[in-house]
Amino acid sequence: MYYALRTSSRDFALLVLLFACMPFHLHAQTIAGQEQGTAIDAPLQSAVENLASIQQSIELKQSAVRDLKKQLKKLEDPSDKQELEQKIERIKNEMKGLQLSFEHIVLGGVAPSILTDQPEEQINWRDEVEKISRPILSMLKELTAKPRQIDSLRRDIELRQDQLKEIEQALDSIHLFDKQPLAPVAAEAIKQLLTEWEQRREDSQRALELASFKLTTMRDEGVSWQTSVGKAFTEFISGRGLTLLIAIIISVAIWVTAKKLLTIYWRLLYRTPHEFGVTRAPLVLYSYRLATAITIVLAILMVLYIRGDVLLLTLAVIALAGAALSLRQTLPRYAAELRLLFGVGPVREEERLVLDGIPFTVELVGVYSVLRNPALEGVVRLPLRAINELTSRPTGQEPWFPCQPGDYLLLANGSFGRVLRQTIEIVEIAVRNTRVQIPTKDFLTQNVHNLSGDGFGIASTFGIDYQHQAICLDSVPGLLQKAIIARFEQAGLREDIKDILVEFKAAGASSLDYQIYLILDGRAAKAFYRAQRLVQQACVETCNREGWVIPFTQVTVHSSNVVDEPERVKGAP
Repeated sequence: MYYALRTSSRDFALLVLLFACMPFHLHAQTIAGQEQGTAIDAPLQSAVENLASIQQSIELKQSAVRDLKKQLKKLEDPSDKQELEQKIERIKNEMKGLQLSFEHIVLGGVAPSILTDQPEEQINWRDEVEKISRPILSMLKELTAKPRQIDSLRRDIELRQDQLKEIEQALDSIHLFDKQPLAPVAAEAIKQLLTEWEQRREDSQRALELASFKLTTMRDEGVSWQTSVGKAFTEFISGRGLTLLIAIIISVAIWVTAKKLLTIYWRLLYRTPHEFGVTRAPLVLYSYRLATAITIVLAILMVLYIRGDVLLLTLAVIALAGAALSLRQTLPRYAAELRLLFGVGPVREEERLVLDGIPFTVELVGVYSVLRNPALEGVVRLPLRAINELTSRPTGQEPWFPCQPGDYLLLANGSFGRVLRQTIEIVEIAVRNTRVQIPTKDFLTQNVHNLSGDGFGIASTFGIDYQHQAICLDSVPGLLQKAIIARFEQAGLREDIKDILVEFKAAGASSLDYQIYLILDGRAAKAFYRAQRLVQQACVETCNREGWVIPFTQVTVHSSNVVDEPERVKGAP
């Protein structure tokens, strides 16, 4: 740490700084050289000469102060007295700065201020925070100390060179007036002014030499980057590296020990080494983890404290303070997640919830909760923060999905298809030998008829001519029903008929219509369209066998020539 004193004079401020920056080892080497009788090298000899120059400058300023005080007693003008007093005060300040620099070099960098009793100060939290962060700032300052010193010395050298140019210019002007014939009073003032500026030139020249000497010394002390890196690495390994290694070893030891104790606990209580506590004893499990984390943090802080590494201890305290501040926002969320883990939240295990329109059963509530639909392929893993936004309810005998692979469906657009695969993302259906993929969420919103479920119904209408009106209510329905059953038996679908209804429906415009409705078992879903055709085939076959006339649509055409007789035209439906 270097010492500098700021005075009212710019000329001597840099001089004080340069002498304050003299390294302590120069003084130590000087004493060692004198004790051993060895020769003093050039830098030390230059430092000794500078000390003599400082003492000589102090004596000159003391003499100047005595002369000014004598002149002060002779003056009567208050303004002249005030100006002379200010000048005396300025010289005294310069003398104090030089004396402090002299003592600092001789004492080897020991500051006399450490012997001064400091008054008790009131605690200020801002000052305390500044003290805590001081090790970090000191480390950064130490890393950039030498480049900043070299840059400061370069700027000081440039400043002194500029000052010397200005002083030389002022002295040339003073010499110009000194050669002129002047009144005795003016000549005396110019002579005094010439003495002052020559003294300033001497002081600036001395400060320039000291700055150049310091810059040369720092450059000569420079080492290669390989040496610097090696030294820094060695210091890190023996210092902070060892501290971090000890902290890591102790943390791992605590974690392994705690894990072994938890395993013993599971074996004694549940007869298993696995963490059944997630579902059986979540309070024990998460309390153990919290206690382990706190123990590890305290152990790390203790290691840093015992090792005396203020920088790492400061960084650890700052990290803990940041974590504590972040808890102000995250603590409510953590509390809600703990309620979920303890089974008292809005979502509970083995209950039913709906996510994106798809029903799921809550299989596991944990750090990552598991949702599953028994009728769909795949599972959903959600973090606790996402689960906390949902709500589950007890489930009964409710279907998880309207179909399963292999079922035959009648889609909302009238398409007939078979389910090939159904996952939590898509439902794949074969429609006319073409694979169609529908998002599961959209599939559930459609009006889909599962023909393979509890069965399906077929409705059909058939009509006969009005000339069979006499038997339309008695004989015709029974004959049609027997014919339909016989037809389905021939097709191998007789066992799939759960119910059949043939009734007279209405007397149409050109026919006597019958309503035919069959309820078939889900096994016959594959023959959905075939069953409709079998009904029509059975009805036509009965008409052919019984000689019943199947009517056709009558269209009356009016001609301009023949008005009274309608023309019967056979038209296609």
